[in-house]
Amino acid sequence: MSVTAGNAEEVLRLPVSGRLTHALKRVFSKFLEPAPDIRFLREYTTAIERRLKRDPSFAGQGLDDFGKACVRAGVVMTVSSFASRPQPPTVPFREYQLAQQSALASLYHICVGCDSTERITITDQILTGGVTVRLMPLLDHDNWDLRSLSACIFITLAADAVYVGTLTTVTKGEIAVRLCCVVLRDLERIADRIENHPTKMLGAVDINEFHSPLAHQQHVLRGVGDFLKSHPPHSVKSRLDILKERPEILDYLFDCATIPGLPGYPLSAANATACEVLANLLEWPSHLVPGVSTPMDSALKTRDWKALSQCLTILTSREAWMEKIVEAWMNMVEQTHQDIKAMLEEHLEGPPLDEAVESVCRHRGTIRVNVLRIIINLTHAAESCGISNADIESFLHIAYTASRKVPLREECHSNDDYLMYVERGAVNGESILGPTALARLLVVLAQRKALHGIQGLKKAPNGLSSSTCLNHVQHITNPDVIRRFLDIALERVKANTSVGRERAAKTRYDLALPAFTSSAELAAALVTFDTQTQGQYSNEVVGARRELVIALGNASEMALRQKGYLVALSFAYGAVSAAENIPAGEDLDPSIVEKNRRRIHQAEEGTRSCVRG
Repeated sequence: MSVTAGNAEEVLRLPVSGRLTHALKRVFSKFLEPAPDIRFLREYTTAIERRLKRDPSFAGQGLDDFGKACVRAGVVMTVSSFASRPQPPTVPFREYQLAQQSALASLYHICVGCDSTERITITDQILTGGVTVRLMPLLDHDNWDLRSLSACIFITLAADAVYVGTLTTVTKGEIAVRLCCVVLRDLERIADRIENHPTKMLGAVDINEFHSPLAHQQHVLRGVGDFLKSHPPHSVKSRLDILKERPEILDYLFDCATIPGLPGYPLSAANATACEVLANLLEWPSHLVPGVSTPMDSALKTRDWKALSQCLTILTSREAWMEKIVEAWMNMVEQTHQDIKAMLEEHLEGPPLDEAVESVCRHRGTIRVNVLRIIINLTHAAESCGISNADIESFLHIAYTASRKVPLREECHSNDDYLMYVERGAVNGESILGPTALARLLVVLAQRKALHGIQGLKKAPNGLSSSTCLNHVQHITNPDVIRRFLDIALERVKANTSVGRERAAKTRYDLALPAFTSSAELAAALVTFDTQTQGQYSNEVVGARRELVIALGNASEMALRQKGYLVALSFAYGAVSAAENIPAGEDLDPSIVEKNRRRIHQAEEGTRSCVRG
């Protein structure tokens, strides 16, 4: 049968047994002719895209017979070549772009629908056929649909660890940068939609609608995070290699994290996702608790810390890095829950109002904890990164605000209470991260012998953020305020460890582990602050060393129960080390030390059995 513009539906209904694949090969060859027939292109690209499009519930479930025939006929190579070709001079501009859009949509449906076995074949075709290089320029295309569809394809591919792991550092960094630019250019489309919908903005909060511009930003940034993930997992060096190659990715992520609010557009999942990607780029290896020393595998720890320190140094070398971190926080806190509700009441289309406000509050919570995480990590490299006292003091008000009491669910007696619980306490752990950030900032100032001198300052230090003031800094660093804070922080350690025990009792070891490690991190910060202040605040931190040992031991136990033997070994060694020369006043039960030594033995045995196995 011949393939013509007039028989597209008939051709595509041919039997799958050989005839359809052969016909599709002839169709695809016509896509790439020097002077293609525009009607042929439109008829076939539209019909093929319509046949491949399936309900989202079929994602990853496998292609149907038609989809399999398309793959055999070379749809992957054909679409990547056709979509990246410049427009032939004899073909109408708009008609050609519409055909390219339908073709790209077909490739997207193929990538989304294929199962794990089919993905191996498709990934191999993409990698061996130079598809990545062909599609990358489309991320910069002026046509939003072509730009969006190519981003969707890359987002889908980013979830494939084999695909991402095969890419070079240069390519991963290049894709991540271009995807960030897709997000920022989407702002133009958002503004246009607001202008054309003055009373309602379609999809403003409906994050389940993939192709609404706001939702699209979040999905693209998730893809950025996938391309920037460590390969192998938790490898700091792979993140460092990307940042060395493309340090401007940090600037673009900060731009995405601080996307300004627009009418009908409260801070969204895009801001939160950008903050999360930034924090993940700078995260500690999973086997280490920041601030905890352990004799285990010191060479590995030194290597990982050196690489992380270099990542943080790249961050602090970027222009206005401190102001950007502060801006991400201030953009969020300067917008009250009442502001959000009023904005959504005027512009909302999608979910019910209360559901929409709660969704925004969850995104705000993600921003809060990730900004705090970035600040905490920076304090550990304050000297090597050249972070000034003014930088440290600029973060104090953020950590101080985040250290305030987080309401429990049962303490919420109004809708405002509940929204604050959702934002600060439901899942995100601000109750422990806030005090950890403040303790670490105070540690740096104490190490530099700068705490006492702050009280005598007559004017704000040069470089202090405009988001705070000297009076605020002096209040937070006042000895009486520090004492009250230390009492609260130690109680938070104990309460958070209790949360870990509750999770462990329910066999949720995966959730109990981070609870124990976060308790250990705050306890370690309190111990370090006590050491750096030569005992000035010793009465307030009595018990911190004991809590550090307990939290590390429990973290080791949780790792053992999940067969994470190297992680368990590191934590158990840390617990034993922390118990050495512990003051009698800490009242540490000797049996706890013995239990941690047994954990070391169990972890070593587990590690050896894994090697033998």
